[in-house]
Amino acid sequence: MSTVLARYRNISGYEYFNTALRLRREITTLVTSAAMPKSYRFILAVPMAQTAREIVGNIVTADAFYPSNDHNVTCRRHHLTLAIAACETLLQDLQCLADLGIVKVSRCERLADDLETEIKLISGARKAVKLIGTR
Repeated sequence: MSTVLARYRNISGYEYFNTALRLRREITTLVTSAAMPKSYRFILAVPMAQTAREIVGNIVTADAFYPSNDHNVTCRRHHLTLAIAACETLLQDLQCLADLGIVKVSRCERLADDLETEIKLISGARKAVKLIGTR
């Protein structure tokens, strides 16, 4: 277990997956709510929902690579890195929503805190990927 995850002893090793699912649900709820004006739906809402979907997709894809050889270890880490990059993109989108005054700052801050936690959890999982025995 990585040092980041070691601090969260009560969190399972796959908590980053559960958090990604919850974030996807919250982002989708936000961008499809009345809080999002129709004029911003195609510019911001659809890309944000897709980015939240990419986080989950990259985590699922990373898990498909059993780290039994160097290539699979590299692929797993790569997809976890892509999931982190998607989280960073969502943070930028939330900042844009807050700056434009489209969504309440408090709601953006809560989601931003969740995204930062998700980044830490995925980073810990990425550091923990090590070459292990074959299946």
